[in-house]
Amino acid sequence: MLQLSDNRRRFVMPKEAPIGPNTAADITVLPDGRVLITPLRTIPINEEWAVSPESHAQTAEALRDHREGRAVTGLKALDAAVAKRQRRR
Repeated sequence: MLQLSDNRRRFVMPKEAPIGPNTAADITVLPDGRVLITPLRTIPINEEWAVSPESHAQTAEALRDHREGRAVTGLKALDAAVAKRQRRR
């Protein structure tokens, strides 16, 4: 799709592009002069822990435990399971 920029160097995004009003995006100028626009989602600082590699690993391990039938019920059992896990590390 050929477009001309306006006097403020703006273009109109095609309707099928996943970019709407107020969408955050990373804009990269490639070595050959092409412009790459990558839509982004922002994460509040107090929720960054949820997307950390450690959190993903812990979630994967918990799901594996659940699938394999390893479950903890009661606080004493939970304390014992946490202590056992910490000894393994």
